Amino acid sequence: DITELKKVESLKNEFIGTVSHELRTPLTALKESIGIVLDGSAGEVNEEQKDFLDTAKRNVDRLSRLINDVLDLQKLESGKMSFDMQENDINFLIEDVRNTMEPVCTRKGLTLSAERAEKLPAVTLDRDRMIQVLTNLVNNAVKFTERGGITIGVEYKDGENAYRVFVKDTGPGIKQDDMPRLFQRFQQLETSGSRKTGGTGLGLAISKQIVEAHGGKIWVESELGKGSCFIFLLPVMEQRSRPRV
Repeated sequence: DITELKKVESLKNEFIGTVSHELRTPLTALKESIGIVLDGSAGEVNEEQKDFLDTAKRNVDRLSRLINDVLDLQKLESGKMSFDMQENDINFLIEDVRNTMEPVCTRKGLTLSAERAEKLPAVTLDRDRMIQVLTNLVNNAVKFTERGGITIGVEYKDGENAYRVFVKDTGPGIKQDDMPRLFQRFQQLETSGSRKTGGTGLGLAISKQIVEAHGGKIWVESELGKGSCFIFLLPVMEQRSRPRV
């Protein structure tokens, strides 16, 4: 029964949202307490203790990211996410993300480049949310790419009157059987027989919701062994003062 399934889904989402909200307060206190001990404010910490505390902090940070992602996705799917829609130059957003993510790529021995398009018409979007999409896509590329580099770019298609924004990598590519799962919640793909850890499995699902809220669409083009290119289309003429959520 479709009505019953929708009811169950709604109850599940409500439960997840409630639990996530309730976890935020103790997690914040735990994070602050670890930070106080780590910086020596509560007394001297030896190297072995510091290693244990660093591990605890990383896991608390990861849990905090998961909770924030769950709450973001819940707001997006329920239409309760608020957007600050203003005219922006997409090139500035790409450069901002490149500057922010370059140290992450450098630490892994990867290059990160940006391909700008000149004389672009202004586009109405939520700057912070669109940066969130690009950051999610770059993070995803970094996770799966072991050598080579990542490129963020934009093209303006006159015929489509839309932007094509892309993030391409030199990673292992994606199996055709895995394509339908990419933008689903809590999905993490495996490569070379081992699961990649560190993500929440929600980044691509959140990105899809944000892009669609802006009247666009997102997809991936990939061939196993030849890297991947995530692309999202942002229509120019169809931009509205408020997104469709």
